[in-house]
Amino acid sequence: MSSNKKSESPVTNPVPWIFHTSLLLLGAVIALNLAIEFLRPIWPWLIGGFVLMAISWIVVAIVRWRRSRW
Repeated sequence: MSSNKKSESPVTNPVPWIFHTSLLLLGAVIALNLAIEFLRPIWPWLIGGFVLMAISWIVVAIVRWRRSRW
């Protein structure tokens, strides 16, 4: 029975961790930039849809509230 264990060192090299973290951060920044650029042309339509949905919800809530009083 041979034990082929690596020697566990309490101090590890931080360079790979920093490199992977920086690559992950770069990928997140690029993805966010692309998402913003793709959403920019339809942003007014999205806001208009949310406003229309909120107004409709408020109108329905008011109508239901006024009918339930009696």
